[in-house]
Amino acid sequence: MIGILVLSHGNLAQGIVESGKMIVGSNEKVDYLGLYEGNNIDEFYDKTAEKIQEMDDGEGVLVFSDLYGASPFKATAYCVKKLPNTKYRSISGVNFSMFIEGVLMRSSMELDELVTHIMHTGKAGIKELFTEAQTFAKEEE
Repeated sequence: MIGILVLSHGNLAQGIVESGKMIVGSNEKVDYLGLYEGNNIDEFYDKTAEKIQEMDDGEGVLVFSDLYGASPFKATAYCVKKLPNTKYRSISGVNFSMFIEGVLMRSSMELDELVTHIMHTGKAGIKELFTEAQTFAKEEE
């Protein structure tokens, strides 16, 4: 089974994973790491590498991070050299629908296919109420 790891600043990753349990229940091979003020960045990078390696059973690990280019995302870039034989993919800009979809679909897709699907899900799930109001109203009728 594809592992899922969520990385963020502060408690965001924990919130996503814990809130996900309300919808999809408790799941194996789902974990999170938060980067907090005062943490040693090198230790965070090492913990990320350890967690990815530990979660990979051969099918790979999907790593979500909160912001592109920020430290949690950079931790996954660090792992490219540190874990040359570990299969993982990294997606930044995680939102709740992406996480839920990843957990629900990871047993029916291979890692690369799952990444493509999740990227689409994340983009498709962003809506603005008043732009979508007519469509929403028709669906409710």
